[in-house]
Amino acid sequence: MQEDPSTDSENVTSTIDPEDWQLALMPYEEEPAEALSLAFLLTEVSQLIRALNMREALDEIEVAIDCLYEHSSFRNVSRDLFEEVIAGKMRPNKEALLKQLGIQF
Repeated sequence: MQEDPSTDSENVTSTIDPEDWQLALMPYEEEPAEALSLAFLLTEVSQLIRALNMREALDEIEVAIDCLYEHSSFRNVSRDLFEEVIAGKMRPNKEALLKQLGIQF
């Protein structure tokens, strides 16, 4: 199988632009208690990573991804497709099909 340079994990950067964070966290703009709660959770994950207890940190991230899946339009289609998209492994033919079905990503 031919590798896709646009989705190979070696080519993916982990740096998120501050504007991306602003967009992602916009729902918290009018929810200060929830924003504080999320900040506590992110701090906990950060501390787990710093303590090099990577397994616990990764488990926490998986729980967060599970929760985000429930809020996505993918819950109507497939968890496997959701995971392919967030891992950058979506094949062009599947991507085209999902777009035809009205799935936005």
